[in-house]
Amino acid sequence: MTVLAVSTFFQVVFGSMLVIAVMILWVAAIVDVIRTQHSGLRIAAMLVLILILPILGPLLYFAFNRPKHASAEEMYMAQADLHRDVARRSVGPTP
Repeated sequence: MTVLAVSTFFQVVFGSMLVIAVMILWVAAIVDVIRTQHSGLRIAAMLVLILILPILGPLLYFAFNRPKHASAEEMYMAQADLHRDVARRSVGPTP
């Protein structure tokens, strides 16, 4: 009888670890879709894919969703804009 209890315990632990991992993957994919700057139709399509296929959907989303890297020139221009904005600010109290 104890072998059955131990077997059931390990089955529950293993099953809960799988469920927790799938839930984390699922929530991470949904949050990533919502935070991206895409059109409404693309967001809706990705959410349908993720929600309909709870395990395969997030895996496909993360596999095919390539992050867009900014070019070196764009990063340089952004930093130059930031430095100009900081230089324009007054240091002391305003009169």
